[in-house]
Amino acid sequence: MNSIQYSIVIPCYNEEENLELLLNSIQPLSNKNLQIIIVDNGSTDNSSKALKTLSQKIPIKNLKIVSVKDNLGYGDGIIKGLNQADGTFLGWTHADLQTDINDIITGFNLIKGSSEKTIIKGKRTNRGIFDNIFTILMSIICTIILKKSFSDVNAQPKIFRQSFYLKIREEAPTDFSLDLYLLFMAKKLKYDIIDFPVFFNKRLHGEAKGGGSIKTKLKLSIRTFSYILDIYRNEK
Repeated sequence: MNSIQYSIVIPCYNEEENLELLLNSIQPLSNKNLQIIIVDNGSTDNSSKALKTLSQKIPIKNLKIVSVKDNLGYGDGIIKGLNQADGTFLGWTHADLQTDINDIITGFNLIKGSSEKTIIKGKRTNRGIFDNIFTILMSIICTIILKKSFSDVNAQPKIFRQSFYLKIREEAPTDFSLDLYLLFMAKKLKYDIIDFPVFFNKRLHGEAKGGGSIKTKLKLSIRTFSYILDIYRNEK
């Protein structure tokens, strides 16, 4: 009988320097009910080799490593991980440890006692003024165009039931739009979205793949705005 109740997907793309910290953070959470799925999402550094070595050095129960040959996008790596998840409750978070890995336990505890139609997500605290303004503006744009209320779309973790994922996975985008897609579909299907505060730390190693610098923030904004318009057109 499968004892796994919870599965968390952690996509990694060129996170070699963070992997030991990540696995050491996960190790204390290791138990028979929790499945950890680390996705090496087409990394071009030594992440694959490091994961193999570290997973032998740092024992973690129910650890599954999914190797993706070519990076087709942030969303693609998460989807490939979710498709191999065994838990009743699923979720994803980032490998950069900017939010505490223990937040996934908080999220799973919140959803376990919730109604069937509930999504749990983090809401970032301790962020800089510029980052907060960027997030608020993007949330306002999403809300106005899509006529549904959104806040801190890209915050982690995202926690939901497997039954919800099975309803939405066929049309899931393979890039950074996955966060918005999940929340939009939750709103469309009349799910409750419950936020809980997550402390946002500075990245210790490497560069943020999404919105770290002004340049990457602009690229993410353009990509997100394009996806918002795609949703709008499809819903008309």
